[in-house]
Amino acid sequence: MSKICKKVLVITYYFPPSGGAGVQRTLKFVKYLREFGWEPVVLTAKNADYPAYDESLLSEIPEGIKVYRSRIFEPYRLYRKFTSRKAEESTDIATLSLGQKSKQKLSERLSEWIRATFFIPDARIGWLFFAYLKGKRILKKENVRIIYSSAPPYTTHLIGKMLHRTSKLPWVVDFRDSWIGWVSTPQWRPKLSLAIEMQMEASVLRHADRILTVTRGIKEDLLSRHPEFRSQVWHLLPNGFDAADFDSIQPKKKDGVLTITYSGSLYGPRNPESLLRALELLQVEDPEITNKVRIRIVGRVGESVISDIQVSPVKDSFEIVGYLPHKESLEYLLSADLLLLIIDNARVSHLIIPGKVYEYIGTGLPILALAPEGETAELIRSNDLGYVFDLKDVSSLRETLSKLITAKGNSQNLTMNNKAFQKKCERREHTRKLAEIFDEMVEK
Repeated sequence: MSKICKKVLVITYYFPPSGGAGVQRTLKFVKYLREFGWEPVVLTAKNADYPAYDESLLSEIPEGIKVYRSRIFEPYRLYRKFTSRKAEESTDIATLSLGQKSKQKLSERLSEWIRATFFIPDARIGWLFFAYLKGKRILKKENVRIIYSSAPPYTTHLIGKMLHRTSKLPWVVDFRDSWIGWVSTPQWRPKLSLAIEMQMEASVLRHADRILTVTRGIKEDLLSRHPEFRSQVWHLLPNGFDAADFDSIQPKKKDGVLTITYSGSLYGPRNPESLLRALELLQVEDPEITNKVRIRIVGRVGESVISDIQVSPVKDSFEIVGYLPHKESLEYLLSADLLLLIIDNARVSHLIIPGKVYEYIGTGLPILALAPEGETAELIRSNDLGYVFDLKDVSSLRETLSKLITAKGNSQNLTMNNKAFQKKCERREHTRKLAEIFDEMVEK
């Protein structure tokens, strides 16, 4: 292990006890940076209103790592009360899965307008002032050499920029998603609000010393609005999986039913409609189809998706497990025959590679992807990781499902085998590359 002598301030909203996909990348960097000569000092939010919680992830924070938590004003608590939603309902599911009927409700429409007009760049802007003050105190106390911020939420980059400008320390920005107009951001803002956000986005790109993105598409999307920053120093640092997460997993015993497991959230346009239609076609040919295939959903599911499943004649093929701690969700993944990936046809979907893809790769199981052409489809095909179908190509999906059901019935092994590519996707390897970027910056 390298001698620990350099500290990096890690600014992140999603950090244990936060659960879900957003926490994994930064948590794993924090877990492994010490091996490469860097000591993370974490600045995160106190009593944050996370979409999901996973207390078990607290054990992955290495002993002795300093984690500072600052106050935050979370408007989604007020949003739930105003729209008569349950206190425990996940805000991302609630706001991204609104049906047409809900959109017509005055409280929902007014809430969306307030969000788009005033919460710039996002609803975590109420953390900016508190985090900046806490960050200044951290920089005085700790011998920090570099500032690193991870977004979304994009407020983290504003915090990083303010601390960078006052301290003159090198600053690395990490885009897990792009910014303006991205899938989870407001798709409309008033002109003045949009102009303010555009200025924020440009300012972050202008002042950052290094810009990281998890896909090529995110870089190009940012540059499509700010081509003047193409000469900035950009690095592609994809997501990955942590091989150590699988070490102690005991998969549940497999049976004779073809099991296709989805891990993550399903809501609104991200739904299994194509799979439902394909299974319904198969049921016409084989009335016993629901006894031969199981679609297991491990994660949070919007009401509209649940309703679509419940009214389908193949509803008995579906099993909704709900959200689970990370380790338990991996047990379900390893117990599957195939892993389901769904990417909806949003404007930027072709630029996305969801983080869960890499965790799927870590299992060594084939991926069944319902996705548009783009970076994810290219990744799966070029590395022989499974099957890719356009969301509208129900016929081809039905045909492949039929073959897979037959193969399962004949006890054929469905496991994929691309160990060389798996190795490239490990979190420890990506953390080594991040440390090399840090080293290059402080040695200039």
